[in-house]
Amino acid sequence: MRQLSITSTDWALQAKGDDWSLFASANDRFNYLRLVLPTKEYLYAEGELELGLSERGVWVLGVFDHFEQLQHFLALHNDNPLKVPALRIEQSWPVVIYQKQSLLDFPRYSGVYRVGFKSYRVSQESGSYPVEYVDGYKAELLAVLESEVEACLALYSHFDSRTRGCKMC
Repeated sequence: MRQLSITSTDWALQAKGDDWSLFASANDRFNYLRLVLPTKEYLYAEGELELGLSERGVWVLGVFDHFEQLQHFLALHNDNPLKVPALRIEQSWPVVIYQKQSLLDFPRYSGVYRVGFKSYRVSQESGSYPVEYVDGYKAELLAVLESEVEACLALYSHFDSRTRGCKMC
């Protein structure tokens, strides 16, 4: 197994409320936000200016039930952004909206996640999260899960098993 390392700065507290906190980190290519809630942590990234676009890209990278999982995804992303499925969102940075100590809004783990030539769709339907693998015009249901965290880990697990050894991803 290869050795991964985190090349971004240590997490610095940006804001805090009664039941949430927001941390920031950065490296020479990406800015990161970590939103900590009582039962899960979200990881967001702002990337470089892409060819033909007027704004930098903003992505939801994942949602996790403990810090070690989030750090592993951050190390994977630092090593190679094409190793982590990401949802590009149409929000400006920073994506977490708060006022004083109140958390107002933040992007959830739902939408079409792309990495390399692979796509996945995560939906939220009445308390469950269907995860689909999308290939061209067809979609294959991978699982219907009970939480965003399970959906994130199932999506990554499927992606990792399909691309292990793939030279294009």
